[in-house]
Parts: sequence; structure tokens; C-alpha cells
Amino acid sequence: MGDGETRRYLPNKRLTWQRLQRGWSREELVKQLAGSMRAHGDGESGLTAHTVRRWESGQRWPEPRFRKHLVLLFGMPASELGLLTIEELENQPGDPSVTDSAVTDTALSAMVSAELRRLLMSDGGGIGRQQFLRAALAAGLSPFLASATVEKADAAWHSPGHARDPRAVEAYESVTASQRSLYWTAPVDTMWEATLGHLRLGLTLLGQATTHRDGADSLAGAVAETALLAARIAFFDLDNPTIATRCFEQAETAVEHAGDHALAAAIAAHRAFVPGFAGDSLAARRHLDVAQAHARFGGGPNLRAWMHCVTAEIHARTGHGATARDQIRQAEHALGTAGSDPDWLDYFSPARLAAFAGNAELLAGRHESATRWLDRSLGELDLDPQAGKQRAVVLLDLAAAHAPTDVDHAATLAHQACDMLGDHPYGAAVERIPAVHQALAGTPAGVELVDRTRALRLPSVTTDA
Repeated sequence: MGDGETRRYLPNKRLTWQRLQRGWSREELVKQLAGSMRAHGDGESGLTAHTVRRWESGQRWPEPRFRKHLVLLFGMPASELGLLTIEELENQPGDPSVTDSAVTDTALSAMVSAELRRLLMSDGGGIGRQQFLRAALAAGLSPFLASATVEKADAAWHSPGHARDPRAVEAYESVTASQRSLYWTAPVDTMWEATLGHLRLGLTLLGQATTHRDGADSLAGAVAETALLAARIAFFDLDNPTIATRCFEQAETAVEHAGDHALAAAIAAHRAFVPGFAGDSLAARRHLDVAQAHARFGGGPNLRAWMHCVTAEIHARTGHGATARDQIRQAEHALGTAGSDPDWLDYFSPARLAAFAGNAELLAGRHESATRWLDRSLGELDLDPQAGKQRAVVLLDLAAAHAPTDVDHAATLAHQACDMLGDHPYGAAVERIPAVHQALAGTPAGVELVDRTRALRLPSVTTDA
């Protein structure tokens, strides 16, 4: 353990997770606790980051005065922060045999039940339960799930806690992996409905069965990955940040129960795009801080490089071009570092890095440098049969980069992108079109492009998610 002490308690992963979810180092948690204690007239804390490390590692238990302020600071009950001993948990009303793990099960079941009621039992125009089951089965679930009925689902819903069927978990994880691959080529409206149905099914399965905190919950991880995919579709494909945010929130809740730091980092960094694209650098920075905190515990070179690229794009969009360039350099360096990346990290590669770099240079007004990066990206993407969405983005960025010096070539590139978007709409590419319009304004090619792009429409997908 580094200091010769014997661990007296189980590691407090809940406290660690909540700290990381706020993007706080142990030093920052010490500062926050000291501020809370002063504000409530409880004197100086005398805490150090070393003491916090001992709390989290199980070498030491927080004193009552510190537990009080941890509860105040995080705004969560002591049981949800792992601050109650087994003896203290026995004092809660009800069954005295309830354990710390059971408390977590109850909290997760309550979360799932509330979410399912909102998603599946809405009085509004959302998808009904029968439609939901049909959509879930259509998404490719294994045959044994086809016998499920609404009545059985309702019975399990109101009586959670039975043993989890490993076949259901395996089937769910298999569909999650299949949808990850299908995302790149399937029609966006069909993909959205299938992913949303699969997310709802995952919430149902989580609510029906008992979970444990003594290891990673693979089902919760698959649900978190599905919620992240739904959020990506909502934001990047359908240009709907409101629904994307709700899906991100579901992903964050599920990944906490999965205990997957790499996936938590990916969720937080993706969520940073929402305020980042809106120009809110402070809010984006908060999500990026959370992502960086989790990435220290999981992920490999591609995840680290991608996170630098995300930071670069957000900096470029919020007027920090110099720091964006530095982030790209750090991304290149990260690709050569050690470690392994998860299978779900299929949205990043050296070609994507070049695309991020080209866009950052374009936003900073460095057109020649942007062109070099984007040409490099396009050349590599042309070799990838699943890179159609990204190719449309790069073509439009290239059009904007070439517009000041070669109007005709810029127009040709833009029309190529429009051809692709006509067949496969993609919100992240459509979002680039106004910049190309502006770059070609006052030219015949620009007028023609405006007429052409008026016909481009993203799918209109309604949901109560």
C-alpha cells in the first residue's frame, strides 16, 4: 500500500467515484471539505490528501465530523457514499440483515423503476410498452427472450431482486456490440429506434435482478455503452442536444454501477461537446475534468489521444486556438504511450486525429495548415468502408479551407459531401454547411450550394426519452 499500513476496511469505491465524477483530485476534495467546515463554523479540518487516500483505500475510516461534511459536500446520504459501517447499517428501519450491497441494489432498483415509468408509462405520445417490446425484439435479441410478455415484465418490475439470468446478460451484451458496429452504416432513424429500444430493455433487465458491488457489473456497463450510443446519435446525427443530454445522464448513472473508469471518461468527454458546441467553455471544462479524472484509472493510448482531440476542438470553438494546437500535439504523443483500449472505442484513429487537427486549424483561420491535415485525414478515411459519416465532415471542412484560394475546388468538395448527406444524413456534417456558405458567399458557386443544401434534412425522430 506504499506506507506499510494494513487495510482495515474495504476500499471505498463509492467515495472515490463521486470525487472523480466532479473532476476533483484528492487535494481539491481537501479544499472543498475545509471550505465546508469553515462555512458551518466547525473550525479547520487539518486534512491532507494522504488522509483522503487512506479513506478511499480502506486504511482509515472518516471521523464523524468529516462524514458530516462529506454528506453536505456531495449532497448524498452517507450510505450512498460508503460512509456507514455494517453495524450502522443494521440500524436502518426494516430487515436488520440488510447489507451495504443490498442498499446499493435498492438504490439501483429505485432509479431504474423511476426511469422506466417515465420512459414506458408516459401518458404522452411516447412509445408504449407493447411497441417497446416489439422494438427490442426486432433489435436482434436471442430467441429465448421472444417469450417475454408485458405481464411478466410488469410482475418483475414490481418485484425486483431475483437472480439475474446470465443468458439475458450475454444476449444484451451481444446486441450492444452489434449496434456499435451497425451505427456506422445503418440508416439513422432505424438505428435510433433500435438503440432506444435496446436502452429501455437494458433498464428493464437492471430493474429485474439483484446486483452486487464486489465486482464490475457487465450488464450495467453494456447499458451505459448503449446509453452513450443513443446520446451520440441524438447529438451528432440528429442534432438534438436536449435528448442527448438526457441519454448522457442515463449513461452516467449506469456506468457508476458498472465501475468502468474508461467508459466513464468517454461519457464525460462526449458530454463536453454539448456545452462546447454552444460556446460554453466553462461547462465543457467541467465535463473534461471529470473525464481526465476517470482516465487516470482506465483506458489506453487511443482513449487518451481522443480526449486531447476533444479538448482541442472545444478550445478551438471557444476561441482558444493556441491551446487547441497544443492539445493536438499531446494527442499525437499519447498515441505512442502504453496501455490497451476497450473494444467499444471504435470512433477514433489516426485519421480521426488528423480530422480533429484540421478542424481546429480551420477554426483558428490557419487554412493552409488545415488543408494539410484534412487531406491526410481524407486519404486515410477513403480506405475505411465505415467512415462515410466522417468523410462528409472532412469534405466540408476542406471546402471551407480551400474557399479563400480556390472557389471551384471548394464547391466540388462541398457537392461531394452533399451527395453523401443526401443518402446518409449526419448532423455533425450538416452543422458544417453554414461555414462553407459563408466562405463562398458572393460567388456563383456559393449561390448554387445554398440551393443545393436547402434540400438536406435530418430525420425527424420523436421520442419521450
